[in-house]
Amino acid sequence: MNMIKEVMDTTSLEIKTQSRGLFDFLMKSEMTFEGKKDAEEVLVFTRRHWFILLSPVVGGIIASLFPLILIVVGAKILVTYNLAGVFTLVWTLYLMLIWFSVFYKLTMHSLDTWITTNERIIDISQLGLFRRKVSELHLESIQDISVNTNGAIQSYLDFGNIEIQTGATMQRFLFEQVPHPLMIKDTIMEAAGKFEVDNDKKTG
Repeated sequence: MNMIKEVMDTTSLEIKTQSRGLFDFLMKSEMTFEGKKDAEEVLVFTRRHWFILLSPVVGGIIASLFPLILIVVGAKILVTYNLAGVFTLVWTLYLMLIWFSVFYKLTMHSLDTWITTNERIIDISQLGLFRRKVSELHLESIQDISVNTNGAIQSYLDFGNIEIQTGATMQRFLFEQVPHPLMIKDTIMEAAGKFEVDNDKKTG
């Protein structure tokens, strides 16, 4: 359970000077990343919303308790045929498989990251335990940003997808199931506008 809490402690959006309310305890981060430039300022550091973890974690807990039903129903058979040892071994392997699956989900959740700085957007996608993909988009390439939230749960908990359209070879840059999508969109648009103004001043 400690590992679950540690992962959830680093799941959500961080925007400087922004109040986050009820779920403050879920939102801790170092606001830094590998490859960060010295003069680069991190504006958004986010992962998928914590609600995405609810299904695998709760499902894992329920599945791990399922053999208890078998014990209650088939206790007489286990005793009669002396299968208690075999059942215990199978149950142990079953639990290991379930919790490996849960912690794999937690690890992927923790390592999938979207970062916005005052210069660029970085998408870090963990494709497996030993493989990841890092994509980068400069703010000057942004043409349009749209936010998509589906259903009452996403609307109430305030999370959804952010799709960034560009004019470059990469036609779409996607933030998936992130918290506070409208806030992130506004932050990116503001950063892109400021970046463009600063560039105009330098070239002018």
